[in-house]
Amino acid sequence: MKKIILLTVTILFATTGHAKFIKAVLFMEDGSTKKGLAEMVESDDSKVYFKNDEEAKKEKIESVNVKKIEYTNGESKKYIAERLYATTANILTGKFSRSKKKLWFYIVYDKNVKIGGIASEGGSRPNAGGTSTVVTIANTAYFFGKKDSEELVFGYATTASNGLAIGTNSLIRKMSREAFADCPKLVDAISKEDFKSGSVMDQLKAIFEKIKCK
Repeated sequence: MKKIILLTVTILFATTGHAKFIKAVLFMEDGSTKKGLAEMVESDDSKVYFKNDEEAKKEKIESVNVKKIEYTNGESKKYIAERLYATTANILTGKFSRSKKKLWFYIVYDKNVKIGGIASEGGSRPNAGGTSTVVTIANTAYFFGKKDSEELVFGYATTASNGLAIGTNSLIRKMSREAFADCPKLVDAISKEDFKSGSVMDQLKAIFEKIKCK
């Protein structure tokens, strides 16, 4: 069984925030593999930086040609990055939309259901008119979906400061109906769960372990 690493903002930005080549296996879209060293990707990276070994020249490989990357750091911990579409709901209309291109997700759970995370570093910038400052908080957004799907649906986000989930109950229920439309028993189990207390990730994993859908 693959070793599951819980994705946190701290872990992700300790690696992606500082360019560093670590041991990696690239699983290409044509079915081949490339073994060597690679920089850890960020969600919207269009290229993967790869080297055959420490002495080799850096290569730029188009992300569209790479399906999945398996990284192994110095402590033998594995991180799986996979390119998938992201489905989100419009805040105002509630309408679902899928990303135009695949994004890089770091996979934190991968059995019958897959959970992937995308981290945001946060920061501040002027608004469009330059009259005020827009502040964004560092967070990790978690998406879930069926294992064999090419897309993951947004479920919830946690903040870097305290790890608390944001707006979980109604949002997770809404998004689960989209992600698992053909598995009513899983949607029903999620609808009955109280996500206001405890670890949302642990609660979701417990449901996914208990309810199996094809």
